[in-house]
Amino acid sequence: MASALEPVSEALVAAARRRAEQQRADAIEDVQVELSRAHAEAHRLLAEARVQGASAAEWVALRQLVEARRQAREMVLGARRRAYEALRQDAIETLAIRAATTEGRMLTDRLSALVEARLGRGASIDEAERDVLVVEAQSGNRRATIGPTMLVDHVLLSMTEEVEELWA
Repeated sequence: MASALEPVSEALVAAARRRAEQQRADAIEDVQVELSRAHAEAHRLLAEARVQGASAAEWVALRQLVEARRQAREMVLGARRRAYEALRQDAIETLAIRAATTEGRMLTDRLSALVEARLGRGASIDEAERDVLVVEAQSGNRRATIGPTMLVDHVLLSMTEEVEELWA
């Protein structure tokens, strides 16, 4: 009986081998397709990451550029402020030094007349010391003090264009 089943047994084994080989071939093909998809996805993700990285790098570079411009602007404004303050202080000191001169006394007289005109004839005017170029006046509850700092500030405010030309 074993010999009678031998052809059936061989046919079953042969069919099983063919199915196994076909399944193996199908599995290899599926693996290759999946590997191709995985490679394509990896390349797509890598390209996307490069674009995002470039975008992020551009954003960082832009932020650094904005910060550098802000710092440069602060430095320029700081330098302008120091130059303006030096100009102002030099003018105040020069005006204070000139107070003792004939021109300084004439300026003090004109300032006294200006203050008296603004506060009225009854204003009491105190020219402090004649060499200081400070005029103080009071009339009732109104009071005025004019000195080198106020004069220089007033003149510099009236010279906006000339001062701006210093930065050009």
